[in-house]
Amino acid sequence: MFEEYAYGCRACYDDRAGRLTIENQKIRKTMLIKGSRICTESVTDKITGTVWDAPADRLPWQQVPVFTPGEEVQVTFSAEACGEHPCLGEHLRACLWLSAGRTQVRYEFTLFPDIPFIAQQYFTAPGAVSRTSADSAGQNTVSGIEQAAPSSAAAVTPPDTLDAVPLGGRHHMDLQVCRLFDKTDANDCLLTHNTIPLYERGTPSFCGNVFRFDDRVSGCSLMLVKHAPTASSELCRPEADLTLRGTTAAVLHGCGIDFSQTYSEEIPAYASAVGVGPTDAMQDAFADWNRAHRAHALPRGTVIMSNTWGDRSQDAAVCEDFILRELAVAHTLGIEVLQIDDGWQSGTTANSKLKKGGVWEGYYADDPGFWTVHPGKFPHGLAPLSRRAASLGIALGLWFSPDSSSDFMNYERDIETLWQLYTDCGIRYFKLDGVKIRNKICEKRFIALMETLAQRSSGQICFNLDVTAEDRFGYLYGMRFGTLFVENRYTDFGNYYPHRTFRNLWTLSSLIPPQRLQMEFLNLRRNPQNYTGSPFAPALYGADYVFATVLPANPLAWMELTGLGEEDRNALQKIIGIRRKYAAELADAYVSPIGEIPDGTHFPGYMLRGAACVHLLFFREGTRDDTHRFPLYNLPDGMTPKVLYESAPAHVVLHPGEAAEAEVTLSEPRSFVWLRLGRSHV
Repeated sequence: MFEEYAYGCRACYDDRAGRLTIENQKIRKTMLIKGSRICTESVTDKITGTVWDAPADRLPWQQVPVFTPGEEVQVTFSAEACGEHPCLGEHLRACLWLSAGRTQVRYEFTLFPDIPFIAQQYFTAPGAVSRTSADSAGQNTVSGIEQAAPSSAAAVTPPDTLDAVPLGGRHHMDLQVCRLFDKTDANDCLLTHNTIPLYERGTPSFCGNVFRFDDRVSGCSLMLVKHAPTASSELCRPEADLTLRGTTAAVLHGCGIDFSQTYSEEIPAYASAVGVGPTDAMQDAFADWNRAHRAHALPRGTVIMSNTWGDRSQDAAVCEDFILRELAVAHTLGIEVLQIDDGWQSGTTANSKLKKGGVWEGYYADDPGFWTVHPGKFPHGLAPLSRRAASLGIALGLWFSPDSSSDFMNYERDIETLWQLYTDCGIRYFKLDGVKIRNKICEKRFIALMETLAQRSSGQICFNLDVTAEDRFGYLYGMRFGTLFVENRYTDFGNYYPHRTFRNLWTLSSLIPPQRLQMEFLNLRRNPQNYTGSPFAPALYGADYVFATVLPANPLAWMELTGLGEEDRNALQKIIGIRRKYAAELADAYVSPIGEIPDGTHFPGYMLRGAACVHLLFFREGTRDDTHRFPLYNLPDGMTPKVLYESAPAHVVLHPGEAAEAEVTLSEPRSFVWLRLGRSHV
């Protein structure tokens, strides 16, 4: 018996029974290891007592891919308390090594205190290739003949299995399938939800990223999370992400490893997580799971940033004098980070407006001094600019493109480049763009780049990970490394509509905590000719309104601040000042979309629930009616409302309780009101 306790978490391996137990105050997962096979025996909700399991002869066994079925395997176990990670909160990590000769697989489990989720990921050792027969996953049956429900649920799962969990045979379950989409330069619908009632027969398959099984009778749920890129970027993409064996077991597919290849180093599979809890609490629990992966991010919660690229001057405007003028306006507005995009460096990228023939990878081959500071644009370097920004209470950030060429061959050189910018110039915020994850070696080296810099800087270096194009990590893989730069939208191209950016954040916030997302607002007065006759033209909106639509996230002023008119500057200065005052409350809040989905003609909103207060944002889009009833989530009694901001006269009547709602009247189209409910006001 080997066991370890830390932070209220426990990991135990019983070598006699071949049973691994991982648990904290809320969840327990037990797994069985027999030779070269492994399976999840049960998942227990320790708060409600709900157990998700199956009879011994119907457990979903997995054949570990690099072993031959029936092969004798040695098991080694270890666990350790991890409290000093620069990105993750305090957690317990357990490792299980399965080895036969020189072939080895390492399973790694991660558990945080008081969060009802357990993560699982495996790593193949150098030289490992698949020796699992593809036929081992087969469950072919004669079709079209009525017969009793098949009893073959114990058949071995396919080689690409991430996890397989028993479902307890419940016949009163619904499955909610959530599918995420990135590459937002081409996509403008970023999350879909589907609910399917489960049937005890058949083996249906589904594509998605997060799967929640809801027991309608008990009110309890089990959630399976696939921590992998979205389908368009996933390596070795399977036909489906989830396969059901009736109501007996759920199999999560897509490890991302090409087992026809032999690797010279340890290779990570994609990860997965299982979570449990009451159905109406799963969104908050998943938010806690996300938050634990960013526990030491700086600042801890959210940041208001500006980046001049949104006005399409590209690298043509970037220079010392321009940035100094931008800093002056940023200080007036209350911007916290000013990020210099492509153009600060000596080398020329394919995005250059000044020079043709730039590159989008292979930077060092193009110019060994590619990532040195451009001497003509910044004759004094970046350090004086960084000090000037700091004197104004602003941090300076930079755009950077890691070299994807030759499977990130230059990742160690990129590490030293970024480290020097941090140590010499005080740059802590880096937007990482141009990333191309073509295979598992690329993936591993890109992770090493971010992990090394996070560790070296004790978490001081923060990343914005661009998910707008190419094959990248998406929303759920590598969650610990920073915020996600979600969209590129431009009035120059006529593809920026405030209600669409609002819709994307509103929709995503039902699954992904907005504190992990960076969402843009633009200068609404530019390029009105591109929206002639449109009822949703940006110029119809107020600057304070569009800022409020992305307020729960990391708002990004995607513009040249010096191009703002006085009226918009004043409006932004006012609402940004209020947001900064309540930044800590907003950073810790659970965010729920309320009202109707934004489409330019609805009444949408946000509810941000904290430990001691609630923030409510109610919006009226381009509607004819001025009044709407917003259902709320269990609003406590005895909380006093205070209007923090209203863009036009508004009247709100709150009805607290379990069936809480708000009756909101907004006097003008495209207006909003922001309330704080608390037992005291600051």
